Amino acid sequence: MQYPHVFLRTAAAFSLIAAYFSIPWTLAGANITLLCLVLAWVLGGAWRQRWEVARDNAVTFPLLVLYGLILLGALYTTAPWRVVLDHWLKYDKLLLMVIAISLLAQDGKTRERCWTAFTIAALFTLASSYLSIWWRLPWSRAQTLGWGGDHSVFKDYITQSVLMALLMLRGLYLALRANVAWQRGAWLAVAALAFVCNTQLLYGRTGYVATAVAVLAFVLALVPVRRWWMALALVAVLLAGAVLLSPTIVPRVALGLKELGEVPETTTSIGPRLYFLHYGLDLFWQKPWLGWGTGAYHGEFCRIATTPEWCAAGSFHPHNQFLFFMVENGIPGLLAFAAVFAAALWQAARMERLDRAVAFACVGVACVGSLTHSGIWLANEGLAYSFGLVLVLTAPLRPCAKAQAGVSV
Repeated sequence: MQYPHVFLRTAAAFSLIAAYFSIPWTLAGANITLLCLVLAWVLGGAWRQRWEVARDNAVTFPLLVLYGLILLGALYTTAPWRVVLDHWLKYDKLLLMVIAISLLAQDGKTRERCWTAFTIAALFTLASSYLSIWWRLPWSRAQTLGWGGDHSVFKDYITQSVLMALLMLRGLYLALRANVAWQRGAWLAVAALAFVCNTQLLYGRTGYVATAVAVLAFVLALVPVRRWWMALALVAVLLAGAVLLSPTIVPRVALGLKELGEVPETTTSIGPRLYFLHYGLDLFWQKPWLGWGTGAYHGEFCRIATTPEWCAAGSFHPHNQFLFFMVENGIPGLLAFAAVFAAALWQAARMERLDRAVAFACVGVACVGSLTHSGIWLANEGLAYSFGLVLVLTAPLRPCAKAQAGVSV
């Protein structure tokens, strides 16, 4: 009677490892492996034990509350049921995060294998970005040659910038943990190449800001407060050098500033975000307490959009995950989503110093992505943010933090 359950639990762990290997380059593969994960997890039993593991992680309850609000939003939504169902499926990442936490929080071996699987896939993506400077790779999404421009490979440049930020953090982590000089140098080189890829070879301003936030959070989490002024100066020099050497950052930032001062147009990047924010907040203030209901944003935005062109441009999503939840789930949705980040920071604060630095940086990346895009709702970005957070937030806690949490050491 024990054999099927042991096999299924092993299958669940293997499926999660395969998912981390798939996320950097194939959405279909990630979805298939995550479906296998859910089936093996459900059929494998030991639900109470797994719930106890997941419950001890600070982000579990905010994730469940947020998904509960998404479910309840169907009771009063103005959206058709097919749209509601689509939202339930898109936000199932929140539940998948809890399942993954239940598997990784007390299984360090599987967690390291997930990190290894992700790192291998991300390294291949990184190498492909650099090779695409000279050759048009058949598997590369972008076909730009030469230094600069967009060299994204399997995902769009925003999603790849998230993946490269995670790889940069992993490289820094392994470099600082390494006891052998050549290993330390190799991982520092990986971190540097990932940083350069994000600042020189990708085209997204979200990626530029997320990378800067990741570097700043990582450094400040490692350095004592009394030396923050030195750390800030070094980070400022590093980021200034990246800006000056990049052929894309200055033009992209200049274009964004120019768009800020112009009348919003559907063909620009900053203009539509300002338009979506203006009319999204208008929708929020019309129904601030519960929102318009799950899936209602699309129809309600078109109802108040000034032209059919703006309806077509903004009805898919508002390019701001906080605003998305505010419109559809009101103040409770906003508070629940903010609580996920607050809980993530609390969980990270109880870790060892190096794990804490990686976790703070990853939370910063996810927060930037949620402010500039609908990072959780979108399929590719959502998997990168969600499962990146799971990896960094299931690191072991400090012994005193474990004792305070009631977790056996």
